[in-house]
Amino acid sequence: MKASKIFRQYVWITDTIYHSGGITLQELNERWVKTELSERIPMNRLTFNRHRAAIEEIFDINIECRRKGYQYYIENEEILKSNSLKHWMIDSLSVSNVLLESSSLKDRILLENIPSGKKHLQPIINAMKQGKRLLIEYLRFGKLERRQIIVEPYAIKVFKQRWYLLAADDKWTIPAVYALDRIMSLKETGDSFEYPKDFNAEIFFKDCYGVICGTNDEVQKIVLRAYPPYVNYLRTLPLHTSQKELNSTSDYADFELYLRPTFDFRQELLSQGDEVEILQPENFREEMKSLLEKMLKRYSMPK
Repeated sequence: MKASKIFRQYVWITDTIYHSGGITLQELNERWVKTELSERIPMNRLTFNRHRAAIEEIFDINIECRRKGYQYYIENEEILKSNSLKHWMIDSLSVSNVLLESSSLKDRILLENIPSGKKHLQPIINAMKQGKRLLIEYLRFGKLERRQIIVEPYAIKVFKQRWYLLAADDKWTIPAVYALDRIMSLKETGDSFEYPKDFNAEIFFKDCYGVICGTNDEVQKIVLRAYPPYVNYLRTLPLHTSQKELNSTSDYADFELYLRPTFDFRQELLSQGDEVEILQPENFREEMKSLLEKMLKRYSMPK
């Protein structure tokens, strides 16, 4: 059997057991034989145990068995609950499995087009591993000239279907963010750098929505009022980890967040139109009101 197919089986087993919360081998097989991966052949216990051992070695995910009911479960499921690379990888591979098994429906499964910036992922990751500076040629939106910058690659982040590089350079006192699809060219300089031991990329982005964090905006308590149907979107997909629902009625719900009201956050709120309203703080409410007035003025002008 091809290694790629075996790997897909590992992902299927991990994902199925995780989302079941606990499942017997018989129940697992009932689902297994319905997949194209199985070729309609049940998985015997020996093969299953061999796959369990491989999953633990490759993903560091432990599949254990409860004596009561002989149900298999993920012992260290916090790995898959956290917003980690491992969680993202398993989730992405699981979706890939589903799509590969649905090739007959290719004209009925519509995906988003992701910019080509991902071609820079491998050299950036290599530079991060080796601690090498990069020379990038960068073209910002709204600019006509490309800039050449030597950067120290710290981290990469995905936001709204785009890849971003978080990197330090001599110009800024804090790391800056570069969209990979705006990098025209990239190469290693051969010069080494030391990744700061006290730097944590997750903490860097913790108080922000999106990727724009290097601003003078302070963390603020923000209270927003959401109206249907946006209320349910916020409940199922919170804007930020600090989000908390304060109260609700049949007409609206109020949410509290603690973050920096950066450009990305403002744009997200504006994209919701009249289904969201800022209640606090007053200065942020006035700022949003001013932006809306400018929008209205544009629409009031003759074509």
